[in-house]
Amino acid sequence: MRGDSVPAAGVIDPVYLPFPAEQLRSHLASSLGSEAHERVERDLMYYLKSADRYHRFKGIHTVTQGMPLSKQRRPRQIEKDERFWVVTCLMSFFYAADRPELLGTLLRPCFGDAPPLEGFQSWTECLDGDLRLFFEVKLPSPPSYKRLLQEELSRRQIVPYVLDAARRADTGIVRKDLEGSTHVDAVLINPQNGFAVLFEAKVLSDISIQVSYDTLRNQLARTVDVMLEEDSSLPEPLGLRKPERTLFALLTPELFRQQPSSRLYGWLHNAYRTEPMTLARDLPHRKTVDWPAIARRIGWLTWEDCSRVLPGSCPWLGCTSEMVWQ
Repeated sequence: MRGDSVPAAGVIDPVYLPFPAEQLRSHLASSLGSEAHERVERDLMYYLKSADRYHRFKGIHTVTQGMPLSKQRRPRQIEKDERFWVVTCLMSFFYAADRPELLGTLLRPCFGDAPPLEGFQSWTECLDGDLRLFFEVKLPSPPSYKRLLQEELSRRQIVPYVLDAARRADTGIVRKDLEGSTHVDAVLINPQNGFAVLFEAKVLSDISIQVSYDTLRNQLARTVDVMLEEDSSLPEPLGLRKPERTLFALLTPELFRQQPSSRLYGWLHNAYRTEPMTLARDLPHRKTVDWPAIARRIGWLTWEDCSRVLPGSCPWLGCTSEMVWQ
């Protein structure tokens, strides 16, 4: 690979995305629905351009020790890019010959020996069938939250220009569409029974602590919120997901699960799991919810978990840049 900007064997990158572009294209959520061509090509180009920058950089710079971070950060973004990591990891599981068994083995320690979902007695029941996997999925904001934000904007935002932007120019009334769709890194879905897992992947970054108009809305609560919302208007098979049969999994380095206080998501995950009413605090627009049951549907996986269950699913683990490019 040294000096060659074209990935071997047609894959995007031999380590960070060892799948062909056509295969990745079919898993991008933007490939669904009508008028999808332009959107999916734009999303796919992100991976292709990032990989190309990486290959060109490594082809020119055979020695990088001692090189300033400012010269390495952008061309080597692929080495810490959760979009690449989650695609490679989950596609490795998806295309494994014993996929249901491997996924069950991965999810069991995270969520329990039996799925914490009504209607399922085993992971096999959840995972058997024509599973589908999509990346960069946009799930619409719940109408109940939009109403709450419209009504309580002045209690959830303090910046004058943001408050001005939230109001209609002609009437001064707070707009109804202040929160757009929530971006979910990956969704594994079984269209036959509505089972799904939403994945939020992290490498070094933390979750966001707010959205544009709501200083109190954190990314973890926001993802749980869309997990609980049904939206049959989404293109199939995403519109077949059943909220009551959906799980949410953080996917991070083991380092941060061992030291959860180093990241906001560590504090929040542990609070949501052990003190379920903190979910009620952060999702006040949801009423009559069995919060302890929802808390059992939130879990924490690591890239190292994935690698132990399916060796090679995270080929960068324990691999130096010198080893990668030999």
